[in-house]
Amino acid sequence: DDATTTTTTTNVPSSSSSSNTIDVVFLGDSITEQRQGTQFGEIVDDYIGIKKVFEKQFTKEKGGMFDGIALGLAGDTSPNLLWRIMNGEIPPNLNPAVFWITIGTNDFLKTQCSEEVVLLGILRIVEEIQYQKPSSIIVINSILPISTRSNGVLDDRGPFRKVKTTVVHDSNIWWPAIVSVNNELEKFASEQHNVKYFDANKVFVEERSDGTYIVEGTMMRDHVHPSKEGHKAWGKAITERLDIILNKKHEI
Repeated sequence: DDATTTTTTTNVPSSSSSSNTIDVVFLGDSITEQRQGTQFGEIVDDYIGIKKVFEKQFTKEKGGMFDGIALGLAGDTSPNLLWRIMNGEIPPNLNPAVFWITIGTNDFLKTQCSEEVVLLGILRIVEEIQYQKPSSIIVINSILPISTRSNGVLDDRGPFRKVKTTVVHDSNIWWPAIVSVNNELEKFASEQHNVKYFDANKVFVEERSDGTYIVEGTMMRDHVHPSKEGHKAWGKAITERLDIILNKKHEI
C-alpha cells in the first residue's frame, strides 16, 4: 500500500547511506519505528522523546556504546518485514555486526495468525537475513507483552480473575500465545549458529502476588507500544547484551 511504499523508500536510502561502521540494525514494526520518531514515516510528537533516547543510546558521538539504526514500519507483520528485506531494506553495503529483529505483534493483533504461523513468519525472516548477511549475528527479540486490561495485567491469580468483563478482557488471549511463540524462538536460537534470543520480559514484565503484569510505566496507555521510559530501560538491556555478544564477554 501507499504507506508501505513511502516508508520503505524512506528507509532504503537511510540504510544505503550507512557504512560498515554500523554495529546494530533494528528491524521491525511500529515498535521499532518509534525509535525514528515517526509512524508511517510521519513525525509523531509523542515519539520525539523516544527518538532522542534511541539516539543517545545508539550513537557513539552522543555517548552510546554502539552505533545503531532503526528500520521500522508501523503495522508491519512478519511477511511485510520479509518483503522489505527482500526488496532493498538491507542493501549490500549495510553490513552490521548484528541484526536485531522485533516482530510478531501485528501477526497476532492485525492478521489474527495462529501461534504456528507467527513462529514460521519470524523464522523465515531469520532465514532470509542469514542468506543475505551470513557473517552477521541475528538477535531475535521476544515478542513484547500485550495486555487487554487497563491495569496492565497479563495473567491474574487474584480473586478478581473470575470477575465478569468482556470475553477478551477476561481471558487476555494474547499473552499465552506470545509466551508459547517466545519459548519456541528461544529454543530455535539455542540450536543455531550466530542466532541469539533476547528475552525482553526482564524489562517489561513482573510477577506480583496476584498475577503477572506489565511493569508500570514501561508501556503507553495502549499496553502495546513501549513508552519513553520503556524504551530507555529496554535500550539499556540491549546495550548490555550487545556488549556481551560483540566483545565476547561471558554470557550469564
